[in-house]
Amino acid sequence: MAQVLNGGHTATAQCVDVQATKSRVATGGENGELCLWSLSSGELLDKYVKPDTDCTSVLFSKSKPNLLYAAFGQEVLIFDTDADFQIPIHTFQCNQEEINQIQMDDKEDFLAACDDSGEIKVINVNERKVFKTLRNKHTNICSTLHFRPGKPWDLYSGGLDCKLIHWDFAKLKALNQFNMQEMQVTNVDASAYMVNPPFVHHIDTSPNGKYLACALENGQIEVFDTTRRHIREIFSLYAHGQGVSQVSFLNDDVLVSGGNDCQISLWDLNKSEQYQPQEQQLVTNGHGAVTLDTKNATISELCKIRSINHSAKINWLKPYTVSGQNFVAAADQTSRISLLSLV
Repeated sequence: MAQVLNGGHTATAQCVDVQATKSRVATGGENGELCLWSLSSGELLDKYVKPDTDCTSVLFSKSKPNLLYAAFGQEVLIFDTDADFQIPIHTFQCNQEEINQIQMDDKEDFLAACDDSGEIKVINVNERKVFKTLRNKHTNICSTLHFRPGKPWDLYSGGLDCKLIHWDFAKLKALNQFNMQEMQVTNVDASAYMVNPPFVHHIDTSPNGKYLACALENGQIEVFDTTRRHIREIFSLYAHGQGVSQVSFLNDDVLVSGGNDCQISLWDLNKSEQYQPQEQQLVTNGHGAVTLDTKNATISELCKIRSINHSAKINWLKPYTVSGQNFVAAADQTSRISLLSLV
């Protein structure tokens, strides 16, 4: 049975983060509600409400465990969870439109916030001011972003223009752009993969910097090799019957995904290395589509560990480990947060 965090949100919970070291969960949602929970007991520890807005992204600091960052509309608020939760210790008022996700780099020198205008504000946390503004590349909503592990000036972003952009944010330079509409979008179940545009809803990187995963509206997960300076696409996972809303790495190889089909799936990307193309798969239609489709279907079967049927569409996922056991916190289209075992 899943543990359920209930009684904190009065409307849809939109985002979640887990701080396993201090046994706490932070969740944000509609009506400007930010909730802090005990991971072990499920008790609601505290609640902050900022009226007339939504809390769209939450993030615990790793270097300063008492700090919690939360996006409300165009602002990012910082809370000291060991002090008065009703009084934010600082507010960044940088973005022009609603923020969709916030992220911090490895050293937590910078915080990035992407918004509906397609812009990304990179904030110097120590100096508490905007360091750079990344603009004029996304032509629609920038929905997601992530700093590249081990590369202090690299940042990835994705949006509803179907683009994945690799930035050198210090130089305000786009190192590479990938248009998901120009990449392969074939599958045996064409109804799910051909009708819906490949909007980029969410991205995540493996902790060791080997993989980058993109959650797409067409039901696929696009996986990139990020071990080299210039990243390259390596395969697609035929993941969900409807749009993929979330991808999040549990560790260097294991990926958790969630979608609008109410499924949570677990993948071991390391198993993709077992793929061996058969001689008959090398026969194509002249464009390589058959081979590519067969390859991706086979890799999807190799990598998939299991699927969990959930009761509602997934808004946000955060996998975590407690006492050697793996779990995922799921925010869905209800007011509840589910803590699910991945065993």
